[in-house]
Amino acid sequence: MTSKNLLRIALVSAVLASGTLAFAGTKDAAPAKGTRQNHHCKLADGSMDMSKTKKACLADKGTWLKDAKPADAASAAAPMPAPAPAASAAPKK
Repeated sequence: MTSKNLLRIALVSAVLASGTLAFAGTKDAAPAKGTRQNHHCKLADGSMDMSKTKKACLADKGTWLKDAKPADAASAAAPMPAPAPAASAAPKK
């Protein structure tokens, strides 16, 4: 084995070792498999049950509703403020 090949092997090993170390702590940060649930179950008594599946919700005579989009929920929760009254331009005496 020549010194050139030994250098190449050492370089490749170092790159692979640094690559695996960089991703070692990201196992918990990886996104969950599947998609996030964007519906919820509204039961007949008006309460919400986020843990039920569509099948279980409909079996309990509930309604399977789509969640509001974040922009829609923010606008519904915070109504627009009323405009400030205009200052009257009364002349000073």
